[in-house]
Amino acid sequence: MEVIAKPKGGNIDKMAEKVFLKSIEMIGGLKKLVEYRNLTWLPSLAEAAYVLVLKNEAFKTYREIAEELGITEQTAKNIVNADEEEIKKYLEEGLEKPKEHIAGGLAKLAYKELKQKEIQKEMQEENTG
Repeated sequence: MEVIAKPKGGNIDKMAEKVFLKSIEMIGGLKKLVEYRNLTWLPSLAEAAYVLVLKNEAFKTYREIAEELGITEQTAKNIVNADEEEIKKYLEEGLEKPKEHIAGGLAKLAYKELKQKEIQKEMQEENTG
């Protein structure tokens, strides 16, 4: 029998959607995407959000993620291992395009921020309860 881990904060789709939307918010919203002329980021960003949630919340292997999303294992690894700080600098300072997986780095930044807020909320609930 296969045991399927469920993310703490809800289902995989909902968690990936939160990461996706937070990523867009972090770059300044949809209008900023138009300004960047990087509308091709949206599918990559959705993919990166799913990869991160499947890896960090459902504890899937790169192979399982690749099979589930129809991507290569290397793509999943590139997303998970993207240097989010380099992506942050790229977005904030307009540096030349990094060699990192941009959508992966952006999704990692969003995921980390969402997890920090989740932890802070849990701590506040413990302190008030």
